[in-house]
Amino acid sequence: MNLRRDLKTLLFVFSLFLLLAMGINANASVKTYNQKGYALKGGYATHFVNNGNYAYIPKYSYGASEGYYENATYQTSSYTMNAKGGNFRRNAKTSFYLPVTYNTSGDLGNPQSVAISKSGQYAYVMYPFAKNTIVRYDLWKLHSLGVDTNNMAQLRLGLRSRDPQIMSAIKFGPYFNAGHGQSLALNPKTNMLWYVKMDVVAKSAALVEVSPTTLKPVKQINFKFSPSYSINNELAIDNNGNFYTYVKYRMQGKSAGRIVIFKGQVKNNHVTFRAINQGLANGQGFQTQGMGYNPASNRLYFVSDGVISSVPVNKLNKLRPRDVRTTKFKTNLEFEGVAFNQAGLGYILTIRGSQLFTINNF
Repeated sequence: MNLRRDLKTLLFVFSLFLLLAMGINANASVKTYNQKGYALKGGYATHFVNNGNYAYIPKYSYGASEGYYENATYQTSSYTMNAKGGNFRRNAKTSFYLPVTYNTSGDLGNPQSVAISKSGQYAYVMYPFAKNTIVRYDLWKLHSLGVDTNNMAQLRLGLRSRDPQIMSAIKFGPYFNAGHGQSLALNPKTNMLWYVKMDVVAKSAALVEVSPTTLKPVKQINFKFSPSYSINNELAIDNNGNFYTYVKYRMQGKSAGRIVIFKGQVKNNHVTFRAINQGLANGQGFQTQGMGYNPASNRLYFVSDGVISSVPVNKLNKLRPRDVRTTKFKTNLEFEGVAFNQAGLGYILTIRGSQLFTINNF
């Protein structure tokens, strides 16, 4: 009996060692650069476009698919988020009910961001608190299996039962420390993934490049952002490889906060940003939940719970109120991000439970 117990102990220790080794190997090849000085090299928001405050939500009580998810984990029909406010009303419809359980109950229930490949074949979803930090979903293969039309519960059920067809459409990356994980974005110019490694708001952060094939980090640039501005956990990258982030400052006595946008580049393993002189007077929603870029329309998107605003990149610094589009949805779902394929089809990521909505002409 003692021998058996000792063998079990040795097997447990060995298994633990393998798990730790996997985590170490995921970061072993990461080239790390410690940048001197501040990344923000100039610019200051001096004026703000007076966009309509269409969609400020003073109190947002998170729901769960309007109460449906709590009673039925395996939904079989799509859910439509109808627009109920704003100057640019578009509806969104569930395409994929994403898995919520893989290794342990609910371990995939809290994704924080999404990126879409240019072709639209792959959705990269970041799970910063799970054993698999990035999971890649082959949307084309899942579509061929009918999980977005005929049997919308099949994706969740199939992952839980390890259905070989479902498993063949999903690639699980290794674990690595992603911070809050709210900023996964695709660089359309290089097809590489990037995210800002940090908590939510900070003076210092890191930009991390990730391989879309191995789903592992390959490069990390540690930097201090600015002595004046904080950096938020938001990121979008345009067709030319320019990086964007933004912060929202709530003004005293005002319900909505002002948005300040920063534009930057990564060259020679060095990151620089400049503040866009013109900000938005009325930031959407209550708290920031992500950022996105549409390569078809060349617009930047600012995500909050139930509300998304967007602006054209080519009009930054010369925005007029009508250039700012805002959509307020009739929902209490918690938003986690928006991403687009090269053709401009949009995907909105929400949780409680996790799902991808598609939205057209957005």
